[in-house]
Amino acid sequence: MGRMKKNKPRHKLRGLQDASQRRSAKARTAQIAWTPLKQACGCVVDWGWSSQTADPMTFMQWCPSRLAVVCPWHADSLAGASGTDLPDELVVQPHGTSVLLHARKAAADRYELGGELATRLAHVVETAGRGEQALLDDAPAGFRSWLIANTADPAQAWLEHELCEIILNQGRSALPREVLEHLPEQLRTSSPDSPQPESAACNICSFSAAEGGILCACGHDWSCHPGEAGQGEPCSHCPCTNMQHV
Repeated sequence: MGRMKKNKPRHKLRGLQDASQRRSAKARTAQIAWTPLKQACGCVVDWGWSSQTADPMTFMQWCPSRLAVVCPWHADSLAGASGTDLPDELVVQPHGTSVLLHARKAAADRYELGGELATRLAHVVETAGRGEQALLDDAPAGFRSWLIANTADPAQAWLEHELCEIILNQGRSALPREVLEHLPEQLRTSSPDSPQPESAACNICSFSAAEGGILCACGHDWSCHPGEAGQGEPCSHCPCTNMQHV
């Protein structure tokens, strides 16, 4: 009669299950792109989105509305629970949408960035409220000329570009404003044969492709991969999980 395989002790099975759950939780966290924003109550909240449950455009449209309201933990009630009863990390479904977004209390080292991004975002929202001409006047002169020559709605293109850099890329810029201000004339109009990413979510991707910037294999500019080098650099607005230079 053959030997029977001994069962693993229960404490070891529990250990394996706990390790598996930790790995799963870590994987879920890694798939969420977080952006800190200071809200009306003074708290900084990390707002996040995942390509599994949301899309970048909805996230960009959601974040500006956070500036004028208090954080979930200072709100009167949410889903029937007072703010003090809520966990430190939440899943939120914006009204009228089918997407799910994430929120968590920001760590102390995110407070400064959250304040800076909120200030920049408030400026963009205020400028947009004054109309298309105000938006275009706010764009660097050289890049404004490029937008007028290469986009159907240059004011909207500049607005989306700014929202992308502030919200999706956590304030990172592919090119300094000084460079965009003084673009050489030959770069202000793109050749019809210039390579373009198939799904550019911000104009800097198209501009970067047109003038030979640093691109990922997914076609987007390096600044759209704000993760840490060597630890996975997920693209801000496509499913690419790690930047690969081309």
